[in-house]
Amino acid sequence: MILLTGGGAAIAQEVPDLKGTWTPAQGAHIVDGPSRHAKSGTVPVRGDDTLQKHASEFVFRFEGQEGRTFWGVLSSAKVSEKLIGALSVDGKRFVIADEDGTFDGTVVDADTLDYCYTHVTPTDRAVACGLLVRKK
Repeated sequence: MILLTGGGAAIAQEVPDLKGTWTPAQGAHIVDGPSRHAKSGTVPVRGDDTLQKHASEFVFRFEGQEGRTFWGVLSSAKVSEKLIGALSVDGKRFVIADEDGTFDGTVVDADTLDYCYTHVTPTDRAVACGLLVRKK
């Protein structure tokens, strides 16, 4: 009889420090309906009168972090909303919730996050994917 024991020892992973200011790059996004960030400016999507893209730059400020949890603010030109987030045990994946949607993605390196975003509310829906790059 062979007895295998699982040591149960957790593999220690370094937790990435996400605090700082991040801006989107290489983004693809589309909005259907009057999103809260529409006040900051939108442009129509060619070929459809109801679809829009945001014209304003978004800024993510991760203001605090405790272990694998972090929080901050997402802002466009005229609108801000709070964010909360968490990193996976291996420090390679994350999820973020803003006030009406969710982000999920991977940590590419210390200054780059690959993300996708979705939200659906009674008045609008939005999707986006791209990179978040830390401002230095």
